[in-house]
Amino acid sequence: MCEKRTRKIKKGSQLTRLREARRIQRLQRLSSPSNSDDSTTVSPCPQGVDKSAQNRVILELAWKTVALMHKNRLIQQKIIALKKETSEFVAAIMNNPENRKRYIEHMRMYGPAAQVQIQEVENTPLKLEPAA
Repeated sequence: MCEKRTRKIKKGSQLTRLREARRIQRLQRLSSPSNSDDSTTVSPCPQGVDKSAQNRVILELAWKTVALMHKNRLIQQKIIALKKETSEFVAAIMNNPENRKRYIEHMRMYGPAAQVQIQEVENTPLKLEPAA
């Protein structure tokens, strides 16, 4: 199978040849016995993975996630309470007849209905009265 693989690689692109060369180097590095006194070679993946350390890290992340979800829920509750308070405040302000009158006047001058009226005025041709 190796011969077929190398034959395909020779016909393939430069990138494919490079990948295959790296794969062969990895295989050689893993198959060769490692010297404990040689500190220059660093294995890409540790041989003895500590499962308890991994579990500890995962548990830590889970607790942090739970804490963030709790904070998020509290913040959402505060936002909802603030929206409700704001709505009540605006309703109380609008109950005052003077404020309501100002608001209606403001909307009449600058609101969306005023924009429609301005466009209608711009689009209507001028009517000239006949000279008497």
